[in-house]
Amino acid sequence: MSRPLPPHGHSNRYAYGCRCKPCTKAASRADLERRLDRMAGRSRKVPAGPAREHVQKLLKQGLSKAQIDRASGVPVTTVQRLVRGQVNIKRENAEKILRVPLNVRVTQGDVSACGATRRVRALYALGHFNREIALVAGVSRDAVCYLASGKWSTLEVSADDGIRAAYDRLSMRAGESWKTRKLAERHGWAPPLAWDDDTIDDPAAVPQTDVAPAGYTEGENVVARFLMGESVVLDKTGRREAIAHLMEWTQDTPEEIGARLDMTGESVSRAWERIKRKARDEGRKAPWRRVYVPLRDMNLNRDDMRSAA
Repeated sequence: MSRPLPPHGHSNRYAYGCRCKPCTKAASRADLERRLDRMAGRSRKVPAGPAREHVQKLLKQGLSKAQIDRASGVPVTTVQRLVRGQVNIKRENAEKILRVPLNVRVTQGDVSACGATRRVRALYALGHFNREIALVAGVSRDAVCYLASGKWSTLEVSADDGIRAAYDRLSMRAGESWKTRKLAERHGWAPPLAWDDDTIDDPAAVPQTDVAPAGYTEGENVVARFLMGESVVLDKTGRREAIAHLMEWTQDTPEEIGARLDMTGESVSRAWERIKRKARDEGRKAPWRRVYVPLRDMNLNRDDMRSAA
């Protein structure tokens, strides 16, 4: 099979006999660059060792030679010769290869499931349903469950891209599943704010656990410290977030919450109603008081129920 001709506007196509204006211009420019390099005493070829080491690292990350070709602009045949032990390489090709970052995204095949597992577990910590994550990510519920349980060491690139998209979309708001939230608490899974987006895919990275509780978004570190009992000053937004959390997740009365915030119980109740109304206006499910009766309090016999009535 004959080698395909280079595209128009390439100096090599001029060498094959094409005399169109783009090819002629490219050939003149290449000739001028050769002369300048020769006058400056600069070699047009360099040792291939550094470029070959970089290519081997990219291959170890899961990229194919064709993907390195697309990421660097260096022909795949050059990459193949480099891997086979080519001694020297064109300076421009070496520079293009070395400019490819080691964290470049793979576009086909399988990748490590480390990042996807951490993202799914972080969404569980926020209380998102597995079916919700699966719907947004475009994968099956079984896939989400397998990732959360850590059963998969690798997954397809398309599935990993879907999990990333779901994480970007869902990680800035709390979900409505207390089961997934409790599961995450039981296993100690970190919420999104505990992970750095630049290192979440690094197996050696660890979550920063001194962050806001699950469900908090922008600027809620002060709110989290307040909820944990620290003496901090809350602004208007912080008070609203604190009221929303305390009214939804605790059994405190509006008067007790108001005492903590230097507000009246009536003011807390009005703020709570505004929070619920705003959620409904934005098309979200309004929060409610998640006060659960302990199981021991439900085990009343018939006489106890009659006397209580």
